[in-house]
Amino acid sequence: MDRKGISNGITRRQMLKIGGLAAAGAAGASVLGGCAPKSAANETDGAFSGGAGVDGASATPSFLAKPEPIAEFAETKEYEVVVVGCGAAGMSAALSAAEAGARIACVQKESIPSSQGNMAAAVDLGRTSEAGKQALISYLTVLSQHRSDRSLLEAWADNSFEAISWFKERASQSGMEVNENEPQADRVLSIHGYDVYLHANTYFGTGHGEVVKAMAPLAEESGVEFFFETPAVQLALDDGRVTGVVCEQDGKHILFNASKGVILATGDYQNDEEMIAYYCPDLKEFPPNQMNRTGDGHKMGVWAGGEIEPPVHTKMIHDARVGRVDTPHMVVNYRGERFMCEGPMQGYLNNYVREYIHREGTSQAGNVYTVCDAKWQDQIAEWKAIDPEIDASNCAWYYEGATVEEACRAMADDEQNGYEVDAQAVAAAVRRYNELCAAGADEDFGKDPVFMRAIDTPPFIIVPHEYGLGLSAVIGGLLVNADNQVLKADEHTPIEGLYAVGNVSGPFYGGVDYPMDVLGLSIGRAITGGYLAGRHVAGL
Repeated sequence: MDRKGISNGITRRQMLKIGGLAAAGAAGASVLGGCAPKSAANETDGAFSGGAGVDGASATPSFLAKPEPIAEFAETKEYEVVVVGCGAAGMSAALSAAEAGARIACVQKESIPSSQGNMAAAVDLGRTSEAGKQALISYLTVLSQHRSDRSLLEAWADNSFEAISWFKERASQSGMEVNENEPQADRVLSIHGYDVYLHANTYFGTGHGEVVKAMAPLAEESGVEFFFETPAVQLALDDGRVTGVVCEQDGKHILFNASKGVILATGDYQNDEEMIAYYCPDLKEFPPNQMNRTGDGHKMGVWAGGEIEPPVHTKMIHDARVGRVDTPHMVVNYRGERFMCEGPMQGYLNNYVREYIHREGTSQAGNVYTVCDAKWQDQIAEWKAIDPEIDASNCAWYYEGATVEEACRAMADDEQNGYEVDAQAVAAAVRRYNELCAAGADEDFGKDPVFMRAIDTPPFIIVPHEYGLGLSAVIGGLLVNADNQVLKADEHTPIEGLYAVGNVSGPFYGGVDYPMDVLGLSIGRAITGGYLAGRHVAGL
C-alpha cells in the first residue's frame, strides 16, 4: 500500500538521534547554568525552596544558590539595553528597542539566533468584541487550572495582533514569508456565546528558527549589536538595581552595562535535570528535544532577587511528527490496544503514555496510533459542528490498506520511518470497537456515542503519533508584571532595570499541560512580550 502525505519531513530515526544529542547535552548543561562559583552561605534571597535536588543540608537546590559576584572584567561595554537570548522573544525585544532609538546589545549563548515553533498566535481585536476577548482570557485561565496572572493574558490579548503584524513585516523584509493559504492561520472560537477571531503567523516548513536567523541582518541595520557564543553568567547590580550583564567570551568575563535595563529572553530549562526534577517532575520519562536550554535566565533572575513561579510548571509535548490529528477517532497504544476515551486532546495525550515509556524503557512506547477508515474526513467535518476543536487539517503522515492489517504493514514497511505495531491486536481492537458502536454504548471507556462510528469501510487509515520524543518546552518562569518587569521575591514589586519575556517569565500558564486551544499561543506570547518590553525599556 502507498504511504500518503509529506515525505521530506524529519524521520523517526532522526528524531531519536536528536533526542539522544539533547539528552547528552543535558548532562553537562547544568554547568553552563551555574556558570559561577557558589557562595558558602548558599543565599537564595527569598526564592521558593524545598523539594527535590537539594544542595546539602540547607534544603536549597543548587541552581537557586546565589554565587559570589564577579568583580573583575577583561572589558566593559556600554549600552542602554542588553537583551539576553536571541530567539523569537529576544529578537523581537532587541529589534523593537533599536527601532525605538536605544543602543542595543543582544548576547547569545549559541553561535546563531535560535528559536523553535511554527505558529505565532494573536487575537484579531478588529473583529473580536471586548466581551469575546475577556471570555478568551477567562477560558485560558480555566485551562491553566486558574493559576494564570490575568494581567499577563490581557497584555498578550491587547497587543498580540499589532506585535505579530509588526514581526511579519520585519520577517518579510528579511525574505521570510508566511505560508500562503494555511488553513490554521485563521480560526474562530466560540466561547460563552462570543466569537473570538484568532490569527497566526505560520511558518510551516521553515520554522521560527530560520526566521530569526534571517532577521539578524535587519536587526543589525537597525542598530542591534549581536554577540554570539557569549553566554550570560550573572547580572550586575547596584543597590538592588540591575545595571548590566556579566558574560563569558573566550574564557574571559565581559561586563555589558545597560543604563536603561536588561531583558532576559533565555527560554526554558529542559536541559537542566535538577530544575526539571524540582519544578516539573512530570517530565521524568520524556527526553528534551532542544539543546542548551539550561534555565540561565531563571537562575540569574533569582540571584538578583526575583522569584520563580511555584511548581508544577506547564509542559509542552506535541506529537513529534507535527501532524495535528485532534479528533475522537479510535486510538491504540504501542501494543495495539485501545486505552482511553478518545477526544480532541492532543496536548494531553502524553500523560497517557508516560507509564508505557517507564515500563518499556524506550521512547517508542510513547507512540500512539489513530485508527479510522475512508469516512474519516467526512466525520471530522460533521463533528466540527459539535466541537470546533476537532481538527486534522495538517495531517501530514498516514498509511492505508484494504484491511486494518494491511494499513499497519504499510506503516511498518515504510523505509523512512518504520513504525511497528501488532497488526492483529489493532484488528482485534477495531472489532471490539465496532461491537460497541453497534450497541450504541462504550462499555469500555464511556465515550460519547455521538463520536462512536464503526471502522468498516476501506481503505483503512492509521496515523502514527510520537509523544515519547515530543517535548518542546517547559513553561514556567520568573514572576513578572504586565510590563514584563521581574518582581522581587516576597514583595512582588519590580526589580529596577530587569525584565523577562517568553518562557523565562510567568505565570502566564499554570496547568499541567500547554493548552493547544489557541494554536501558536507560546510563540505569539513570546513575540508580543519581546515587542512590548523592547519599546518600554527603550522609552525610559
